[in-house]
Amino acid sequence: MSIDEKKTLVRQFLERCNRYADDKLDGYARELANARGSECLELQDKIGHWTAYRAFNEHAIEELGTDRLDPWFDNPEQP
Repeated sequence: MSIDEKKTLVRQFLERCNRYADDKLDGYARELANARGSECLELQDKIGHWTAYRAFNEHAIEELGTDRLDPWFDNPEQP
């Protein structure tokens, strides 16, 4: 499998992860609209974590569009 094919698979996986994250964020936003007290804080915390997760994936997807991560696919043993 070529580096480009590997990068495409990883990008597709991350895009799927982000669709899942979007669903989670939508659900938590709906719950937050009716939450009170400590439940609000818990939901806001979850929203913050899922938002950070999604942003990290977006950054990785952008990097997959460059040659920056190519060494990872060429030699997966390199850090």
